[in-house]
Amino acid sequence: MTFAALILSPKPRHHLARHLVFWTAYCTYFWMQSLAPRHFTEFRNSETYYFAFLNLCCFAPVFIFAVYYSIYYLLPKTLARKRYAWFLFDLLLLYAAGMAVNYFMAGLFLRHVHYSTPVTVNFEHQMEFGAYNTRWGMVIAIIALGIKLTKSWYLQLNENLEMLKKQNRAELQLQKSRLHSAFLLRSLHTIYTHIQERSGKAPALIIALSDLLSYSLYETGKQPVPLERELEQLKNFIGIEQVGTDVELDIQTTDSVQTLYITPLTLIKLLEDIIASARTREPEIWLKDVRIIEANNDFSVAAAFSKDPKARAYENE
Repeated sequence: MTFAALILSPKPRHHLARHLVFWTAYCTYFWMQSLAPRHFTEFRNSETYYFAFLNLCCFAPVFIFAVYYSIYYLLPKTLARKRYAWFLFDLLLLYAAGMAVNYFMAGLFLRHVHYSTPVTVNFEHQMEFGAYNTRWGMVIAIIALGIKLTKSWYLQLNENLEMLKKQNRAELQLQKSRLHSAFLLRSLHTIYTHIQERSGKAPALIIALSDLLSYSLYETGKQPVPLERELEQLKNFIGIEQVGTDVELDIQTTDSVQTLYITPLTLIKLLEDIIASARTREPEIWLKDVRIIEANNDFSVAAAFSKDPKARAYENE
């Protein structure tokens, strides 16, 4: 069991374990602060430790009740609902009830102890003992409330961060999986034109577009995919984008293509954005060369465009 699981896990065994650790630590501390020898020699007397244990047994019920009443009733019923007046009223009521119980427990305790300097069992001493130990109960109840509030705040913060991460991942995945509508319209127009002209390229274009769309829809959730698979779809993209035009594809990697992996649609989206950006400045240009460079699993894409097949100016991303 890790420390984080002990503190934060909602599992019953972890819940039980952290309560046992909490009460073991606090009861040990309460017992130690209850040691009250009147002289140094009384440390050698077993009754000193017995009286401290008896003090713990007499006053523990109140502070245990105060803790669980605070975290399982006051917190959800008053603080969580921002009913602060009711919280203060219930807290005072809890203190008064603790005082009443501890008044009688103090009488029981004082009748069973006999220090070297005896304490008279009367109303004043019972109230003094009762108030002192009730204050300890209220202190540990407030500490428990603070721990519970801090834990709830931390878990809520983590949940919000996780939801934000999931939302960002979903938006990023959606953006990656979305091909530009202009490309789809051009592709459909190109296929339609070839079908009307009864071109033999139409079936290959339909298959390439179908494969590319299937890759975009069904494989973008798989991270990562082999670079070889991404390059295969990149060739489909280039083939649809520029039918009948030879485009040189230059791949520079630090390792074998078969051993590298990449997030789906990364290269396709980079090239698509490059083409879209270049055509906003000059609509009538053609893609000539595509250069893919990989270094330490970082990929970059450079593309050359030209109206004249002999002239090439590179666009990078």
